[in-house]
Amino acid sequence: MMILAALTLGACATQAGFDTRMQGLVGLPVGEMVQRIGVPDSDFTTPEGRRFLQYERLGSSTPTPAPTIGIGLGGFGWRGGWGGGFGLGYPAYLPPPPCRVTFEIRDDRVASFTRAGGGCVATEPES
Repeated sequence: MMILAALTLGACATQAGFDTRMQGLVGLPVGEMVQRIGVPDSDFTTPEGRRFLQYERLGSSTPTPAPTIGIGLGGFGWRGGWGGGFGLGYPAYLPPPPCRVTFEIRDDRVASFTRAGGGCVATEPES
């Protein structure tokens, strides 16, 4: 689970950092990979016998802040008149960008991975 914690750090997160972290899983037994990053969302085998484990939400899980705008219109006061207002609010959060990672498994070991989506970012591992 340490990889997941590092993946969520968004300050210096890049796709290259993500690829480096995922490449570190290649060659591991499947059980060890699952211990590090969690249970996959799907596990499927092709008719030819190729096995794949897929994760739908790896990478940065930090929502992206987005500004909000509000407009208000007031009612009548006790001495008459009316009021209105305009305001900018913060924060509203957009969901994190998607990141789908698929690992190919051969002989019960991680053979390779592919990624898709703009959310596939992570910090570089410490040396």
